[in-house]
Amino acid sequence: MEDPGSRDPASSIRVTDRRHRFGADAPEATDTAEPAPRYPSLVAELKERALLAESKLAEALNLLRRREAEADDFRARLRREMERRSRTEMETWLRELLEVLDSLDRGISAASPSGPPVLRDGLSKVRDQFLAILSRHGVQPMALIGTTYDPHLAEAVALSPTVAPEDDSRVLEELRPGYILGGQVLRPAQVRVARSSIGTVSDPGSGKAPATGA
Repeated sequence: MEDPGSRDPASSIRVTDRRHRFGADAPEATDTAEPAPRYPSLVAELKERALLAESKLAEALNLLRRREAEADDFRARLRREMERRSRTEMETWLRELLEVLDSLDRGISAASPSGPPVLRDGLSKVRDQFLAILSRHGVQPMALIGTTYDPHLAEAVALSPTVAPEDDSRVLEELRPGYILGGQVLRPAQVRVARSSIGTVSDPGSGKAPATGA
């Protein structure tokens, strides 16, 4: 057996560490601050992009409305221009027909009453057909005899003296008929006007379309 006295004294010494350990028994500190949002920058960026897209959309819609308004104005101007040109061309064509009608009137006036009536009747029928065609296009002859002379409606190509003051500036005769189209003068008439010995031809300047007559 091993002799107890032969043991190494250092092997039987027990050491106890009694040093105070700081923080060993202290409770762990807790983070009481509220957590920050995880993606604040992303939300703000998406919101900014949405506002920018909405602004661009509103701008595009306003631009579209302006373009539509400009297109409507252009179409309206184009339509008015086409209507004006169409009316000008139609008026030119109708005035040429009126020249033919004047020739028929002169032929009827030149036809001898003692001659064969078939010629005069034929010319009268052709004249009536011309008047019917013109009437379908809105052309009506003026009826100026007995009315006060209006330079907007007729040209005074002849004057006849009168002693009655009330007859001054009164239309006595139509030397060439005048015609209106849609309430406007298509061709002014050429008339003979009564003139007082102490006055001049008056100029009422009404500009209104007169009554029409065949």
